[in-house]
Amino acid sequence: ALIGPFIAAGLYEVSRRRETGQVLSFGGIWTAIRSHSEIGWMAFVTVFVFIMWMYQVRFLMALFLGLNASFSTLSEFITVVLTTNEGLLFLAIGNLIGAVLSVILFSLTVVSFPLLLDRDDVDFVTAMITSVRAVVTSPVPMIGWAGIIVVLLIVSALPFFLGLLVTLPVLGHTTWHLY
Repeated sequence: ALIGPFIAAGLYEVSRRRETGQVLSFGGIWTAIRSHSEIGWMAFVTVFVFIMWMYQVRFLMALFLGLNASFSTLSEFITVVLTTNEGLLFLAIGNLIGAVLSVILFSLTVVSFPLLLDRDDVDFVTAMITSVRAVVTSPVPMIGWAGIIVVLLIVSALPFFLGLLVTLPVLGHTTWHLY
């Protein structure tokens, strides 16, 4: 959720340049992305959502597993989460809140990143509002697209993340054209 939109911004620029017949070069793509300062503000938004997610996880751990919950190994943590009522409640509520934060982040960014790259006259707040409106106006296709992204990224991550070499360009190019 955090790195994807920035990698995708480069892929959007590749798609935009191919569409308009411009020359592809790493320097040109990097310059185009850096020249859109509003993308930096979108970076702040995604980092902010990530920080909120980290704090809600810590809050839920303290709430359900105890204030001084510490686990010496990953297997100890997994055992507590999967074998205690408190752990299962932590897992269920944590996943629910994580899903809500994911939908919020998706809604804020699905259109905003390509829009900011495409148009110089749009600020990041307007781009986020436009993105949310697109999701609210067409929730079924947008949530369907989010589901496709999630499934493809999970499958691509299974072979030691090597599948991302194929999936990320395909998702970036497709998202650009969906935009």
